[in-house]
Amino acid sequence: MTRWNIANVFFLGMSGRRQEISFIPGAVNIITGASGTGKSALIKAIDYCLGSSKCELPVHIRRHAIAVGVKWVTGEEEMIVGRLIPPDGQATSTRMFATAGKNLLLPTSLDDFDGATTLDAAKSFIQRAFGIGDLSHLPDDAGETKGRTSVRHVTPYLFVTKEVIDSETVLLHGMEQPDKAKDIVATMPYFLRATDEESAMAERKLRQIRRALAVEEGRERSRRAAETALKQRAVGLINEAHRFSLADQPNSDADEGELLVQLKAIAETEDDPTSYPSEGEIGYLHATRKEILAGLTAARRKRQAARLALADASGFQGAVTRQRNKLNLAEHLKLGEAAHLCPLCDAPSERGHETAAALARTLAKVRDESIAVERVRPQLVELDDTLTSEINRLNRDLRETDEKITSWLRQTDETRRLASVAQARAHLQGKIAFFLQTSAEEPKQLGPDLAVLRDEIIQLEARVDRESRDIRLKRAESKISQYASEALAFLPTVAPCVGSELYFSSKEPEVRVIEGDGKGTMLRMPDVGSDQNYLAIHIALAFGLQRYFGEVDAPVPGILVLDQISRPYFPAQSADEDEKAISGGEEDEDIMAMRRHIDFLFKEVERQHGLQVLLIEHAYFEDDVRYVAATRERWTRSSGKALIPLDWPMRS
Repeated sequence: MTRWNIANVFFLGMSGRRQEISFIPGAVNIITGASGTGKSALIKAIDYCLGSSKCELPVHIRRHAIAVGVKWVTGEEEMIVGRLIPPDGQATSTRMFATAGKNLLLPTSLDDFDGATTLDAAKSFIQRAFGIGDLSHLPDDAGETKGRTSVRHVTPYLFVTKEVIDSETVLLHGMEQPDKAKDIVATMPYFLRATDEESAMAERKLRQIRRALAVEEGRERSRRAAETALKQRAVGLINEAHRFSLADQPNSDADEGELLVQLKAIAETEDDPTSYPSEGEIGYLHATRKEILAGLTAARRKRQAARLALADASGFQGAVTRQRNKLNLAEHLKLGEAAHLCPLCDAPSERGHETAAALARTLAKVRDESIAVERVRPQLVELDDTLTSEINRLNRDLRETDEKITSWLRQTDETRRLASVAQARAHLQGKIAFFLQTSAEEPKQLGPDLAVLRDEIIQLEARVDRESRDIRLKRAESKISQYASEALAFLPTVAPCVGSELYFSSKEPEVRVIEGDGKGTMLRMPDVGSDQNYLAIHIALAFGLQRYFGEVDAPVPGILVLDQISRPYFPAQSADEDEKAISGGEEDEDIMAMRRHIDFLFKEVERQHGLQVLLIEHAYFEDDVRYVAATRERWTRSSGKALIPLDWPMRS
């Protein structure tokens, strides 16, 4: 399949003016010139027409141009995408134009643009043209679409900008921005063809349902805790009513609804109370509490002893196993079959017979001990579980008894404080009525059926074959590492990169340098040092990725835009400096290294079918026939040319 390339980048100005920069698909295209002529703004123009959220075009362009557009081509298919340029002081514009067809003509004014649309619709249009699956209809729990695959996630593989080209920390364009880096990493498996649209949607939905399940499980725990507190409070009130002979002793097995019905009956009763809280009841409760504490202490002591025994059994079993392995030497030497002979010289040996018999007896004893340990271990584990259940039950009984004691003391204090038993009864009924009222004002909120969510997770896990995806991802990383290493071998480097290989990982993502010193020492990017090495690594990785994309027919355009690969070799240019013309003669190491880079670009484009390179460069190799022929624009001080002509009028 022919990959998408760029045929034109154009700007529209006032009074029908148009500036057009043409490129040749499947070839090296060079824009060279002086500083301040707008060369690097070409990257921002292309990025802006790919749906960037902000317009980062220089203010000079904003003040003299009203629209920018890019014409894409692949075979006979063409696509023109345009966008209004916001005036100075405005962040962006959401008005775009997108149309596709054959033999499309570049517009000369805004009225000539076809396919007026919004920003989101234009991005969807470009995505369909590139072949990026529509995964935008699965927002996360917050209603956002973070991590979804879109046309904005192809730019890291298209642009090698000044922030990237000789950086030791930024691997791909956009990775320097944390909010964008997460999406780049999340969508990389899709562009590496480790997953498809259906699997990506299923995996994303699986993550959402897992988050929803975790949230609902937390809410369910909170609801259960609230119900437990409500039940304990209800039991306490019924116990108080029981002391006034207004109700029977509460049933500990009753559910919340039954307890509320009993409380409602107590609140509506009009019988006079006949007794005060019994003094004997508090003694019985304290005795019960003491008995529970004693049982709890004994159960904990037994469980601790059982666990120590279990640990001793495990250690003893290990020792027995080691001894048995040593004694298996008798079986290995087959001493039982010919114990009367020496195992070395086959001479008669009565001592050997006695030794073999002793070994056999010892081995049998060790085996018996091992079987005994295996028989005891399950019993100890079962005993530990039984004691743990008993401790949990005793803790529940202790909490209920403490609540009864607290209720008795509270009721006794209130009864003494009130003038009469009738007042105490009325006060209790008022508390019950208030409790029922507040409980009724907070109706139960039934959450989703967690079993349904768990079943859906199981179904999605069956659809998401993570093992196959991981294998495909590792294969992609291996291929890209191989291609990038082959490219690095052609590029100028210094130690420790000379003769080294590159290892690419998509999880960070990151690149490691494997030294070719025979030891395979693996270095991180900051360990490499030298801007020349950083440049070579980024160039090698960019071409390695593009080569892989071409092989697997990934939905990534076949274009690389390189912003001044001469940065590590020539010092930063001043704003009024003209282009650096190179015409042979005696050359230093920097110029020879640059020539190797240029030679690599031409050879790599020739090898990779459908790959287009846009090189934005300050240097001009006028003695290189290929370089001169590939130069599409040369904006020098003497020519007066620039990305936006100097004679364009200011926009109103």
